[in-house]
Amino acid sequence: MDRFPPTGDQGIAAEQTNPAIRIYGRRFYKDQTPVEYLAEFLLVFASPKGDQQNGTNSLRLEIGDTPPRYWPDDRVALKLFAFYPSSKLETRHPVHQKAYLQALTDIKARVSGTSEDKDEAVRLLQSLFAGFVGVAKNRTWVTHSFLPASSVLLAREVDWLHSRAVKNANLQDWDAAKQYFATDRHNFMARGGELLFLQLAHLFSYEDHASVDAMRSSASYEHLAQYKLVKLREDIEIELQSILEDAVGPISELASFIEKALGSIRLYESSKPASLGWVPTASVPEAFLFASELNNICRSTLGALEKIDLLQTLSCMQVLRSLCFQASRVDGSNNSTDGFGGGYSWIVADANAQSGSPVRKLAQSSFERIEEMLFRVLRQVSDEKTQKFNEADKHGFQIFRKIAKELGLVIPRTGRGQRFVLHPHLLRFLVAALIEPGERVRLTEFYRRVFAHYGIALGDQQLLVAMLWSSSETGTKDYAVAADTSWVEEALQQGGFLVELSDAVSIVHNPGSKE
Repeated sequence: MDRFPPTGDQGIAAEQTNPAIRIYGRRFYKDQTPVEYLAEFLLVFASPKGDQQNGTNSLRLEIGDTPPRYWPDDRVALKLFAFYPSSKLETRHPVHQKAYLQALTDIKARVSGTSEDKDEAVRLLQSLFAGFVGVAKNRTWVTHSFLPASSVLLAREVDWLHSRAVKNANLQDWDAAKQYFATDRHNFMARGGELLFLQLAHLFSYEDHASVDAMRSSASYEHLAQYKLVKLREDIEIELQSILEDAVGPISELASFIEKALGSIRLYESSKPASLGWVPTASVPEAFLFASELNNICRSTLGALEKIDLLQTLSCMQVLRSLCFQASRVDGSNNSTDGFGGGYSWIVADANAQSGSPVRKLAQSSFERIEEMLFRVLRQVSDEKTQKFNEADKHGFQIFRKIAKELGLVIPRTGRGQRFVLHPHLLRFLVAALIEPGERVRLTEFYRRVFAHYGIALGDQQLLVAMLWSSSETGTKDYAVAADTSWVEEALQQGGFLVELSDAVSIVHNPGSKE
């Protein structure tokens, strides 16, 4: 399998024992949360890139003889100010407490007014930035993540090596503590967002790809025929930059104020680079679908925070799609899915479908079929007894179930009968991602696009293809029940996306037009 970039950080030792990295790239990992997929993707996009540290707010990469790099900020001072008071007690080192108290003093010194005014200003600022927490969980303050609502809230992963630090009885000041902050662990910002960025960077590294030409000339993807890669990239770059600048407006000035006041709280005198991994070059088709959906969401008239919410869903759906696309390529056992280039399918049911109903059984069987494929390919790439399949599962097989459940695409979260469903938020996402802002399409066309992009079978024809792929042994009666999509139409109607022109014709529209 060819790779992009060929000089990417390949982590040779890990690849030799981990089939998932060899199949999917470097890397997906089960502990990365949905918000951190988007945050890491936007971090690479917004950061300077290359040895010359240019390429800010860009989806392009300079490829040389060494692994490509980007230069992310760590935002340690801002995290200390915002997250330290509510962070995990067990990992608060006395040096952190000392730095935090000094930080409050330094900020108050820059605020005019009485002592009460200064205290109130600090409380308001802390509440503001703490309110933008994306992930906290049971982590220490420096490993918290901000919601990626602004470029000033994008930060690289930094880990605190607490067990090592507490063994140093002489550790008394911030400068001495710097050695216990690590930026190379990739535990939470685990490279999944980097991988999504690299998919787009590879897509846009040429003016065209043969696989993109084939898709644009296919009847299944005629709605993408107008996209030219150069223009698509430029549009996405402009829109993403606009979102990061406009989502929360003046917060960038407040963040700059805090970081300037806390200039002594830093890890490095200048930015420290981070290396980028690689993606399979075969990922161009799913990257093209990803780019078109990204463009539709960014161009809508939705509020910036609403767009960020949808982009988070898109990032997770792209991870699921990438896993299945690549697994299908490697598996190659039964990858005929007319109308969809992924070579797999997801059959979804109404979340409220009764136990034992045919459509619910189909959705359960579909999920089992996907998991079987994801599990099987990890064992197919090598038969060496030294393979660490437990680690491989964490980088591939287990991720699909985890993210699908977090999205609500698979229910229940625990217990038997796990199956694909499509709840209203995911339907809203599919409308925003697959229909251009202001565009109106027939319901049957919407079903066609949903299948063409994700392999999600809703309409009659798509269900038949999906059932053939899943090798479901169901009769005509079962198929007739499975083809009942009234629950989808009802959900679209409740969301304001469906207009019924007649008993036979329904229109799905994306209301988010800028015109």
